[in-house]
Amino acid sequence: MAKVPVIDLDADPELEGRRVWGILRDEGYFYLTGSKVADVDLEKLVAVAEEFFRMPVSEKMKFHISGSACHRGYYPPGEEGPADGIPDLKEGYDSGLFEIRSGRDDHTTSSPGCSPPVPGFLATVNSYHSAMTDIAHALSVVVAHAIGMPDRFFLERSQNPPNQLRLLHYPASPTPRQGVGTHKDFECFTLLASTGPGLEVERSDGAWILVPPRQDTLVVTTGEMLEILTNGALLAARHRVGWIREDRYSFPYFFSLDRNILVEPLDRFVGPEGTHYASLTAGDHLQARTSQVFRYLRNREQGKRDHLQQQS
Repeated sequence: MAKVPVIDLDADPELEGRRVWGILRDEGYFYLTGSKVADVDLEKLVAVAEEFFRMPVSEKMKFHISGSACHRGYYPPGEEGPADGIPDLKEGYDSGLFEIRSGRDDHTTSSPGCSPPVPGFLATVNSYHSAMTDIAHALSVVVAHAIGMPDRFFLERSQNPPNQLRLLHYPASPTPRQGVGTHKDFECFTLLASTGPGLEVERSDGAWILVPPRQDTLVVTTGEMLEILTNGALLAARHRVGWIREDRYSFPYFFSLDRNILVEPLDRFVGPEGTHYASLTAGDHLQARTSQVFRYLRNREQGKRDHLQQQS
């Protein structure tokens, strides 16, 4: 098994930033350690996730993500995935303090009356979300150094971002099948905790590496916003989840920029060949990418197109 790089969040951010540049360029992922990471209470989150996903499907469907104006809630296996691809095995619950398209509070997770009937669900999920936000802010300083920008480059652009925390359940499969197909995350970077192996990440040389969970660490992978900012110098990590032999719970936290921030290649990464990516706001990027992979959003868009055709 390949050795996975480790970055210490307690170390000097400038020194670690120099290491991170090479790691992200060559690997696209690393383990993150440090006191903030060690203090995270994963057991409580696992407990409420287990209790929620044990509920009957009919009960979970009362919180289906299509009922939220903010893309927050439950989705069963097969809801997420490309229209022409193999459906993912997982089921999930997407949570966050803010929704994707506007600045309104997301009442799917911020209102006790709208949270699943699991004791402590709302408090546990929001507490974990806050802990991940704190870690992401600290890591953003390291990543800023890695790409040659000031300490607060990301912090100044993420005052009210739609950072999302996903609760994912991968049921054990007796026969080989993918948990999640190959994909890239949409945001700047992802912080991942999980209860078992399954994550596979593609190296820059095309080799696929198993990245199992380790105690008191998070797995960090790069996302598309960072790829755009660096004009492709740092590619978003392609990753997947393979055959799950035992029930697995996974909790990715996605660090984004504010919706109104223009995401475009930074001048220092633009050479004679110019930019390789179109400029767009973070909100538009998330909206477009999310609409591509969720069936209910694709159906909604198709319904709008059918309605327009009927009127014309």
